[in-house]
Amino acid sequence: MFKIGEFSKISNTTVRTLDHYAALGLLKPKEIDDQTNYRYYSADQLSQLNQIKLLQQTGLPLKTIKEIIDTNDLDFLEQHYNLQEEKLQEDLEELLTKQRMVSLLKQNMKEGKNMTQYNVVVKEIPERNVLSVRDVIADYTLEGELWQKLQQGVSETNAKLKQPPLNMTLFHDVEYVEKNADVEVQTSVVGEYPEAAASTFKKAPGFIMASVTFSGSFEQMPQVTQTIAEWLEANEYKIVGPMINIGHVSPGEDPNPENWVTESGFVVSK
Repeated sequence: MFKIGEFSKISNTTVRTLDHYAALGLLKPKEIDDQTNYRYYSADQLSQLNQIKLLQQTGLPLKTIKEIIDTNDLDFLEQHYNLQEEKLQEDLEELLTKQRMVSLLKQNMKEGKNMTQYNVVVKEIPERNVLSVRDVIADYTLEGELWQKLQQGVSETNAKLKQPPLNMTLFHDVEYVEKNADVEVQTSVVGEYPEAAASTFKKAPGFIMASVTFSGSFEQMPQVTQTIAEWLEANEYKIVGPMINIGHVSPGEDPNPENWVTESGFVVSK
């Protein structure tokens, strides 16, 4: 038998740690002297202590390690190994993503690009009721005509708009086109509405969107889309749907470009 100090030296474990294990019921002293309160450990407890340390190295919490030791159930142990392996894989993927982002930011810094000017976020747009106008327009500058038709549809149906408003433009062409673009504008509404001459009512599906919110004119769009593209590549996301612009403060609300607030992005998935 060894006093706790001796056992501490033999096992390369601090007395404080041994006391902590004893308090948790993980590894209690073999004997405690009633007179001196000395704590004694036996040599055969080294194997249990080594098991505790080994399981700790996998990242398992002490509470779970105690369950494993108490039950001595191999199936239970394998289950926790599998769960821990999944968690470590997720942690590894997160670290690799951060590494790619750091590399990207360093490269942009060397090239004199200020990628931190635009912050990319991933958000979920839920399923929603919308009034929609979709048409092929000869030129992108004609998007305003679609919004005028949509406003007519709102008036025609006396639709109640969702608050805060969610107005978005969807560019449905698979690739960029200079003319005759397939463009849809829609606004979220509360309730359901009959078919209207100027607009269509529908239930729009939800999606995941990677986007940048920026203020000012649309002249920034090349930098915004480049930032999103680099972020998608670094974080291993794929574009699976249209480009989308959400107007938080749109040209129709304020003619001054300095006051415009736009959220621009793409429908994405991992």
